[in-house]
Amino acid sequence: MLAEEIGLKWAVRISAAFRLWAEEEKKSRTIELKQFDPSPQISLAFYEAGEAQLTDIGKLIGMGIKFDLRSKEAEQWIENYAAKEIKYINAGSKAAIRQIKLRAFQEGLSISEQRALIKQYVGLLPKHVIAVQNYRTALTSIDPAIADKMAERYAAQLLRYRANMIAVTEGMTASNEGIRKTNEDAARRGILPKDEYEQEWVASGLARTCDKCLAANGSRAPIGGTFPNGSRGPPIHMHDRCGTVIVRK
Repeated sequence: MLAEEIGLKWAVRISAAFRLWAEEEKKSRTIELKQFDPSPQISLAFYEAGEAQLTDIGKLIGMGIKFDLRSKEAEQWIENYAAKEIKYINAGSKAAIRQIKLRAFQEGLSISEQRALIKQYVGLLPKHVIAVQNYRTALTSIDPAIADKMAERYAAQLLRYRANMIAVTEGMTASNEGIRKTNEDAARRGILPKDEYEQEWVASGLARTCDKCLAANGSRAPIGGTFPNGSRGPPIHMHDRCGTVIVRK
């Protein structure tokens, strides 16, 4: 499936960028966290998926097609998405800091101790911060240095989980939107007449595919329209690997 192939390819790069951001934030001398911004990767994934979709449309209709994907509408989607939708990363970081400051108040931690904790937990969800803190507390019976190392490894494991969740979500969002915009442009140009072609939902073949995605699998929608589940198409949740294809009616 085109969307999944390109989305996961860029997910690898977004994940690497997220981990690099986290490492740089840990080395920072300030206590405030900068926002992680994957918009450069999102933009590239969007256009790569769009170009690949043009090739697929050409195969479907039996002729080569080419047009400029960098429309004002496409640029506006990328700009708006980066400005609005990826804010949850920053919000999660701020919530994690609040959790650390609460612990600082309860335990009387110094500013330097707070800074060390914030750097240790940078990039984690608030619930993961609590999980690492509880895990470290449960290790009070062993050598403190060993317990700290074990807690660090646990935090690194959760950071990898967080990086993967962000990366797959953003990569699949960008690739699906690139394909969607290309289909809509092709329909407007008369390349894909809406009375002849429509979209079909294709769920990921993974065994753990959720019930919502399985229910949507095979459903159809007009180009530029909505599916029976009320969405414009995938993704419909975090870590969604679904995509769409163009089919004849």
